[in-house]
Amino acid sequence: MSSESPAGSRTGGLQTALDFLIAPADGFERLREAPTWGWAYLIAAALSAVATLAILPALHHAIATGLPAQLAATPSIAKLPADQQQKAIAQIVSVQSAFLSVSWLLPLVVLPLVAAIQSLVMFVANRAGGGDAGYRRLWALAMNVQVAGSVGGLLAAAIVLLRGPNAFDEPASVQTALPSLALLAPGAPRVVAAFLGAINVAAIWQAVLLGLGMIAAARIARPAAWAAATIMLLTLSVLAAFGAAQTHAS
Repeated sequence: MSSESPAGSRTGGLQTALDFLIAPADGFERLREAPTWGWAYLIAAALSAVATLAILPALHHAIATGLPAQLAATPSIAKLPADQQQKAIAQIVSVQSAFLSVSWLLPLVVLPLVAAIQSLVMFVANRAGGGDAGYRRLWALAMNVQVAGSVGGLLAAAIVLLRGPNAFDEPASVQTALPSLALLAPGAPRVVAAFLGAINVAAIWQAVLLGLGMIAAARIARPAAWAAATIMLLTLSVLAAFGAAQTHAS
């Protein structure tokens, strides 16, 4: 595939992507020689799609059982007459259920978007931390790290499947199935729980790989590399908290 550069790569992009899971140091070194990312994209997209399909029953159950009560409590719907409330709630639930049915396709777009944003953050760190990488190598690093994220998605799906779809009464509980910092604050407010829930084992794993990758594959100074990795991790948490606040207020 055109995204794979054979120069300096012993076994190609597939081995690089796998090394990010089993031997990161080797993966970083290969990335310096040949910034491949095509196989990583295909693997991450496929695993993410499988994970999404696996948790769909739990998400559908959560929407059907928990979302109507949440919507009924929102100011915009609570002020409506009873018959209009039910109609509005049914429409929203229907739209969200239809969206879920095709959500397994989202990784095809979301993965490159996330990698692009991470690459820009790392590019700034590269300049600030005296690195020697161009944008292409940083993009390849970000895309290969997505493989680890997709494996985290599979772990979350396995937890959801073991617990069963009826164990989840709201979508947020499905999305925070992985062990996270939220375990340290049971009963925390929704926004705080969303912030802490986004700092889960998969997100931390990705942040560590990004930090180590910037140091090894881009020769970025350690303070700049770890600062950038931390910023990316906390940004995802802030976005999760913002989403929870908007959902609660809407």
